[in-house]
Amino acid sequence: MLASPVAAEVPGTWYLDAQLNDVSFVDDRHGIAVGDHGAIWQTDDGGLEWRQVPSGTDAHLTSVYFTDPRHGWAVGGHQQPYSTQTRGVVLTTGDGGMSWKLMPEQSLPKLTGMRFEDTRHGWAVGHGSHLFPTGLFETSDGGRSWRSLPGTQNTRFQKFAVLPGGELLLAGVSGNLSLADRGGIRKPTILVDPLRDMQDIVVAGAKDATAVGEGGLILNSNNAGTSWEVVAPGPLQQTDRQVDFYAVERLGKHVWIAGDPGSFVLHSSDGGQSFTTQKLPTTTTIRAIFFRNETTGWAVGSLGTILHTNDGGQTWTVQRQGGQRLALLGIFHDASIIPYELVSHHAGSQGYLTGMEVINRPMPQTGTPRPPLADALLHSGANVGHTAWQFPAYNAKLKLTGDQMAKTWDAANDGQGLAAAESYLVQRIRQWKPTVVLTDYADPTGKDPLAYMVNQLVLRAVEKASEADSFPEQQSELGLDPWTVARVCSVVPEGQNGSITLNATQISPQLAMSLSEHAGVSRGIATGQLIDAPSTLELKVLRSSGLIEGRLSDIFTGLSVPAGKGARRPPQQMSLVDLAQLQRTAQKRRNMFEMINHAMKDEQRGALLLGQMLKLSEDLPPARSVEVLSHLAEKANESGNLSLAADMHHQIVSTYPSHVLAERSAAWLLAYYASIEIQFQNRSSAEFATPTAPKEGTGDEEPSDASEVATVSFDDPTNYKRPTKSPERAAKLIAELSQNMPQVLADPSLAFLLERLHAEQGHSRQGESYIRRLLNLGQENPWCRRAQWELVLGRGNSRVDAPVVAANYDESKPVLDGRLNDRVWQTGKPVDFQAGTLSPESGAPPAAMIVGFDDDYLYLAIRCMKSKNFRYEAPGQRPRERDADLQTSDRVRIYLDLDRDYATSYCLSVDYRGRTADSLSGNLAWNPNWYVAADQDSATWTIEAAIPFKELSGQGLAPGDTWGMAVQRVLVSEGTEAWPSSALYEMGPSEFGLLQFQ
Repeated sequence: MLASPVAAEVPGTWYLDAQLNDVSFVDDRHGIAVGDHGAIWQTDDGGLEWRQVPSGTDAHLTSVYFTDPRHGWAVGGHQQPYSTQTRGVVLTTGDGGMSWKLMPEQSLPKLTGMRFEDTRHGWAVGHGSHLFPTGLFETSDGGRSWRSLPGTQNTRFQKFAVLPGGELLLAGVSGNLSLADRGGIRKPTILVDPLRDMQDIVVAGAKDATAVGEGGLILNSNNAGTSWEVVAPGPLQQTDRQVDFYAVERLGKHVWIAGDPGSFVLHSSDGGQSFTTQKLPTTTTIRAIFFRNETTGWAVGSLGTILHTNDGGQTWTVQRQGGQRLALLGIFHDASIIPYELVSHHAGSQGYLTGMEVINRPMPQTGTPRPPLADALLHSGANVGHTAWQFPAYNAKLKLTGDQMAKTWDAANDGQGLAAAESYLVQRIRQWKPTVVLTDYADPTGKDPLAYMVNQLVLRAVEKASEADSFPEQQSELGLDPWTVARVCSVVPEGQNGSITLNATQISPQLAMSLSEHAGVSRGIATGQLIDAPSTLELKVLRSSGLIEGRLSDIFTGLSVPAGKGARRPPQQMSLVDLAQLQRTAQKRRNMFEMINHAMKDEQRGALLLGQMLKLSEDLPPARSVEVLSHLAEKANESGNLSLAADMHHQIVSTYPSHVLAERSAAWLLAYYASIEIQFQNRSSAEFATPTAPKEGTGDEEPSDASEVATVSFDDPTNYKRPTKSPERAAKLIAELSQNMPQVLADPSLAFLLERLHAEQGHSRQGESYIRRLLNLGQENPWCRRAQWELVLGRGNSRVDAPVVAANYDESKPVLDGRLNDRVWQTGKPVDFQAGTLSPESGAPPAAMIVGFDDDYLYLAIRCMKSKNFRYEAPGQRPRERDADLQTSDRVRIYLDLDRDYATSYCLSVDYRGRTADSLSGNLAWNPNWYVAADQDSATWTIEAAIPFKELSGQGLAPGDTWGMAVQRVLVSEGTEAWPSSALYEMGPSEFGLLQFQ
């Protein structure tokens, strides 16, 4: 129960329409199909009747394979909520699939493809993880244990094929096709398109192979994958880029390809040189094809669809299907704003078949994967979650204009981004035939231009989807007929009224919890965060086929979508639950969240209220209790109460080690004990430190103007008898993690923290082993590169192959006036900002910095060319405020990692006006006393900053010392530029370069 935050079992009716991801037949009669929610269907009569077989797991099964009529395996997994990690499963059968056994827990990541050469030796591919970094796995004991094969690249593989000589052809994300053998993964033989993922691959004979992917990708190889040729899907003259191919099968010269939409199969009889279209009796997505011979085959896909042919695909019949279309289709610009409470209500509780489409995907250069939307929605009871490949976008927090977003779409769509989006949405509506379409709110004030743009695109697409003369190629080439949507609704922002209200605190008997509890896990899967959502959800009807008067009870009011009739599950038998008890538990959880939020704003009552949380949480179910404690720990950290945060994280790690949130707690605690920055700022903690009488001021402090300098400063560290370090507690934590959570100790981002803690305990060699193991991740991995830096710096060598900024020593203090005429700037060497989301080639206004220091201060000068797209204000005279809101300004962020633990850092922000904000690894209460002056002219703006070392570490620096550092400029509604180069909106320690004091 603790391994998954869901307390309720998957309702039985969900299996009927669970997507099927793979199918295999050992002969013409005996076959197995596997899919989402652990669904396994078995037949012994060629598919005339399919029976559900218990799997013992609710993980999403992605691949099934048999070596003989009795021995088979199935693999899969799921995305963990509140995390970037996945969890895999392996099942085995020894009776032809009549029963299945779950292999022991091995901390595997999610697996997406698998093959065995005999009952002992096999391979699998999938996601990477801390323990299995490359995404390629091998077993020699029938799947009981697996090892990660080494690789020279970092990617995720979807499927693979085995060549007769034992080599593997791998199909991966970002257009990656690679070769591998038992020695590991080689470099890609081709990178087709960074926007499009390869999805499936097969071999025929000794050297022939075919691979397929998104955007109509078809590639052939006649030399065992050494080189590839892109093949045009001939029958799809106008719609090839709108089709995603997920499945390919090949027998000799016969090739079958299918995907999304699943209204057709492409067939070739000449090895994939030319294709014809075979019509399917469905439009739902096809995920896998299997042919026993050139005439007999099966295809499986979404809504539990199983199709069969006995004439080589000329005709296909439906053998089983859990639904024919969707009742609800959502189209949004961001996975985080999907109303998961509504999905839990309509899909999870009421059985409406549901899908969600996200029209934007992260730009490939950010290195950010597409959000795990399908896993998030499957948890809520929905059927389809999909992120379009052809509409890349930067982080929404950049607040780019609609025109700017359209330009990024243009680049991926031959200059026709908006037209491609409209055509694509029409296709999705015609494919899924929804009764109701749900979309973004169009804010008339223009606060969210991308949401407004998607809203308008959806309204036009709904209109054109019903018109026979709109996009006729979708009818002629894809077999998608016009469809009329009955109602269009949008989600109204919090605080505004709509025409429909959903109470998220209501209990769902089918889910055995409140909608908000259930949806919170889905949102945690999609975003990787524990987010407290509003208790009510407001929606607005934008269009409806019938007259509407007054408020509606829900989005389907007045619309006919009968249960068990194609777009809705049959009625579900209610399990016996204590509704009153569930209501009390849900209300208590919500009350505790509200108490925590209130306590952080009320210092007088805060300590009293927070002290009650631990006791109150004991009465909640374990999954709910750990959520409350984690929320409390996060809020305590934000407010600067690090001792309370540490206590809550220890409670989570000790009491709920199997829960995924415990991994986040463990990482926070390792940083808490190892980080110089955190320990220095927490030196006044009552738990560890006893203050002595404060020292008298010397009277030599530099005076400062209120408009230039913040007024709060920490006490001198020498006022405290002993530091806040607790080696005994840190050692106990590491031992506890080694026993109960070994995957945490394998996390590359924590290796430098573990090295520091072991070195402090006198175990330097053991500590260094955590650094050295990162060298096995390959040169493309950022943690491998930082391990190389640390090993060089650890030997006392300051010459390191890394991006370096030099800080020159100069004992003459500059006058902070925003004019760079002081000696420290004249002798320093300017360092240009590099590409972020913007580059000099795209017309980005350049920026540069100089860094210097003396015995007391770190000095930074940053000069930025003004953007032509931003309106700059004249400097104001009013006093500066603490932690000003700079989100809509042209500003720079300065990241400083003093101890190079690559896990925690100071972040100091300042905009063109000299207004500042600062934080320490999520601690918003960190308020250092630092000095800033700003100046601007018609072309540039400049800031000078002096940061006292006593605010950072309590001591000065000596030449030769090295910190981690990054500086990023954020131009609102335009983009970023940074040093070192990074396209992330917020740079993490793995992006940092080095600051060396000379």
